[in-house]
Amino acid sequence: MERVAVIMAGGRGERLWPKSRKDCPKQFLSVGRDNKSLIVQTVERMQKLTDLRRIFIVTGKDYYELTRSQLPELPAENIICEPMGKNTTACIGYACEIIKKRIGDAVMMVVPSDHLIRRIKAFTSDLRKCCTLAERHNTIVTVGITPTKPETGFGYIKIHREKPIENTTLSWKMAKFVEKPDLKTATRYASSGKYFWNAGMFVFPVSYMLRCIKRFCPHNSQCLTTIGKSIGKKNEELITYQNFEKMESISIDYAVMEHVRGSITVQSTFEWNDVGTWAAISEIQKPDSNGNFVNGAAVSFESSGNIVEIPEDRLIALLGVKDLVIVESGNAILVCHRDYAQRIKEATRQISDSPEYL
Repeated sequence: MERVAVIMAGGRGERLWPKSRKDCPKQFLSVGRDNKSLIVQTVERMQKLTDLRRIFIVTGKDYYELTRSQLPELPAENIICEPMGKNTTACIGYACEIIKKRIGDAVMMVVPSDHLIRRIKAFTSDLRKCCTLAERHNTIVTVGITPTKPETGFGYIKIHREKPIENTTLSWKMAKFVEKPDLKTATRYASSGKYFWNAGMFVFPVSYMLRCIKRFCPHNSQCLTTIGKSIGKKNEELITYQNFEKMESISIDYAVMEHVRGSITVQSTFEWNDVGTWAAISEIQKPDSNGNFVNGAAVSFESSGNIVEIPEDRLIALLGVKDLVIVESGNAILVCHRDYAQRIKEATRQISDSPEYL
């Protein structure tokens, strides 16, 4: 069975505002000290697992040209443009219908476009294991990240520790998906040894995922089937738009993963960061001599734990401040405490009537 990669690249990355903007969201940016954008890094990783002709990107139609400019070697027909964002069930289901039409049944590796991965050899080894298990057991395989701390911003995967798969020590039957917990619950999960962070990576045979969507999300399945029948026909664009409009906006976690049985979780052996908030920069970047994480020119006095991202032609002076996030990008400046980094979406909602700042 052929192996294909689908990279989800339609997100807005609002918690990395003001650097991540509507016209150039997080996945198209270089984050921290990396010179390549996150989406370019993702494609390069997936090329170690499959041919470039078997790599597909699902994104919004507004990002087609940006995707083409950053990935000129990717076949243009491999950029799948959703007419509107309807969450990951629609995204994954739409990609399944297209790949079924073009290639037939295949093992599909679905990965986000905006995560930072270290130890690439370990990543490719883990994903190959996922592909083998997905094909051999005809199921969905997820990737679990061992928690390093209580984290309320991630979903969790509970596993059956007593049921290793194929006598390996790093893959188990999945017990259940759990959405973002409160701090007390996250603390219990992180110390139990039975829960992983959900990395948002899924590996499965295309035909199996379509059957799961049909069973657990029948309305969306009907829309996806109609879209699939229109692929390659004159009215494809119109039919796709009409049926995306009808679909429920629901994540694959809620629509499928919370209900499906027999799924497998592979414990990752690579280093992973979803770069979901500015606070995550402290986990991927070394601090300066004063304990600050700075991209740009800075002087500091009795200041530590600050995360700073400013243009090259700026200088910032930090005096007696701790644990702040300070970001200047374009026409906007963000200043917040690191504890509020998860809540930056709230700030973007406050300025939603002023799109020039988003």
